[in-house]
Amino acid sequence: MSPDASTAEVVQQAMAQGAMTEAYQADPQQVIQELNRLRATEVTSYLHYKQHASMAVSLFAPGLKDDFEAHATLELQHADLLAQRIQQLGGGPSIARSRLAQ
Repeated sequence: MSPDASTAEVVQQAMAQGAMTEAYQADPQQVIQELNRLRATEVTSYLHYKQHASMAVSLFAPGLKDDFEAHATLELQHADLLAQRIQQLGGGPSIARSRLAQ
């Protein structure tokens, strides 16, 4: 077997194991809880940047609104990535309202 074929086989086996391989030692529920907490932070940041963008009207910094919009988009992408990982671990992405109020 060539090195490329061997590597491909190892990769295929790892992918078949899914998000939690035999080497995964963390408690999935605890990880899911922490990821949801982080996701709430990302969503809160998104909302803040959107608020700043809506208020950014200045002759001295005309590109400021676009900058805030770009940051908001990035924060939402981060939240989406966290949601994907939560689902991979068998959880459901959720955001407690109390976390958004913080």
